[in-house]
Amino acid sequence: MYEMGIYKTIRTWAFLMASITFILLVFSNYFLLSEAQSTVMLNNFYRYTSLLWLFALIYIFKNPVIIFGEHNLLKSIQLDKPQEFLIWSGKPISLIEDKDLIISGNISDRVDRIILTIQKLQKSDALLSTITFTAKNLSKELDIPRSHVEFVFKYYCHYSMNDFCNLVKINYAVSLMNDGYLEKYTIASLGDKCLFNSRFTFSKNFKKFMGVSVSDYALDNSRSGKLVKGV
Repeated sequence: MYEMGIYKTIRTWAFLMASITFILLVFSNYFLLSEAQSTVMLNNFYRYTSLLWLFALIYIFKNPVIIFGEHNLLKSIQLDKPQEFLIWSGKPISLIEDKDLIISGNISDRVDRIILTIQKLQKSDALLSTITFTAKNLSKELDIPRSHVEFVFKYYCHYSMNDFCNLVKINYAVSLMNDGYLEKYTIASLGDKCLFNSRFTFSKNFKKFMGVSVSDYALDNSRSGKLVKGV
């Protein structure tokens, strides 16, 4: 159904551009065969239609999905590194509520250091394969109250605590895949190593954050010379 929608979009644009081409051909011949002011009218016609084509081409270049389709466009992009996501904000992303003002006053000068430490933890393979990034676990790793962790995520993170936790796992999974993990192990094993409860949950979150399924990403890696087990 999805592919049919993409096909219809491409077909519509192809029909539109063919129609414009036909209209240009008819009118240009009309002006050429007209008398008197034909040259002036033809020059004006070319001027306005060239602008029309310019706008159409700019729109197409900015929206390549029109030509390739979303699925093929995503597959054509080389996904060699974990996705870069805008996770943290340097200032509160919403107005601090009255009930949180006390905590804000206590840690306002330490927010940057807390975020920096969390970012370092995100890159620790040993940690990523042993704990999930819940508020409780981060509180223990950072040695700060859980309420402080929850405050930082509430006002300085663009993701909920749960989404952030899953995003960190997916980035870890992508790193492992790019390092050849699937040459020896299965996708189910990869999901387990990244601490997902099931392959379904792993696949669902991979698709959510990466835009392609685990299998498609794995097959793309296999075509670039890496073996894949259990796709």
